Parts: sequence; C-alpha cells; structure tokens
Amino acid sequence: MISKLIILGVLSYGNKPMHGYEIKKRLEEWAVGEYAEISYGSIYYNLERMEKEGLVTAKSVKDSKRPERKLYRLTRKGKAELRRLLRRNYFEIERVYYPFDIGVTMMSLMPRRTVLRALKKRIRSAEEHIEELKREKAEPRGKIPFFALAVFDHYLYHLEAEKKWLENLKEEVERRENYFEDFEKK
Repeated sequence: MISKLIILGVLSYGNKPMHGYEIKKRLEEWAVGEYAEISYGSIYYNLERMEKEGLVTAKSVKDSKRPERKLYRLTRKGKAELRRLLRRNYFEIERVYYPFDIGVTMMSLMPRRTVLRALKKRIRSAEEHIEELKREKAEPRGKIPFFALAVFDHYLYHLEAEKKWLENLKEEVERRENYFEDFEKK
C-alpha cells in the first residue's frame, strides 16, 4: 500500500507524465527513503502493476539520444485510488509495534553484560542517526519541500525519544544487578 500511495502521489504532483527515473529523483528530493520503506528498484515493478490495474497509463517515447522509455500518467481511476489511500493513511490509526520490546520483555534471559552492550550499541546508533538527519536537514539537496522537512522533524523527535528511553533503560539495568544474577549463574 505505501509504495502505491507514494508513487501515485508523485505522479499527481505537477499533473504531467513522468518516467520511472523522474519518479526516483522526486522520491530522493523528498527524502522518502528516510521515512518509508520503498526500494527504488521496485518503482518499475509497481508501475507495471498499477498499469495493469488501470491506475496509470504508459506511453513509450523515444528520445534522440536515449533508449525508448515509458512515460506514466495517472488515470481517473488512479486519482480515485490515491484519494482512497490518502484517506486511509490519514484516518486509520494503526498501532505501532516495536520488535525490540519483545527482547526487553525477556531481558532477564540474557546475561546483564550482553543487555548493557546491546543498549549501548542502540544508543550509539540512535545518536548517529540523529546526527545524520540533522546534517541532511541542514544541508538540503536542492529545494526540499516543507512537508519533507516536517517528516524529518517527526522522525527526529521519535529518534530523540527513543534515545532517551534507551538511556533510561540502560541506567535501570545498571541498577538492577540482582535481576540478571540467576540466569548468569546457570
């Protein structure tokens, strides 16, 4: 659903036909890779599927210096699907699950030193990602639309909260030496 929503959305901006490479460039401008799992290699696959569904039309064009390529345009059905997917994205509240919470629930089954090492690694990773996002936001590649910057901020807030939570958890694990004692002696 996310790939379809993103590609249909890109095709709707400017309301002009685009080829796959132009879509990829737009996704890079919007920094979509930072907040959505869409591989650039899947763009053409998704476009072909959407063409079969009647959401886009494709027209082959030949440029003088380039090989033939397809230009994709959103259809009326594609616009309706885009609106449906956007409504769903905005109004269907999905619960967020964090796979790491399962490991936290069972942390007493791991040696305390291993848990601490993992928490330190996760904290470093969060710090590195925060710094990377701040750099990217400070040195925009071209003109980044305000909505992409808003998404950067959203992601930064989540990462900063995650880092703080990890630091608090690490402090708690450091205080609870006896909690891990039984497992480490086995």
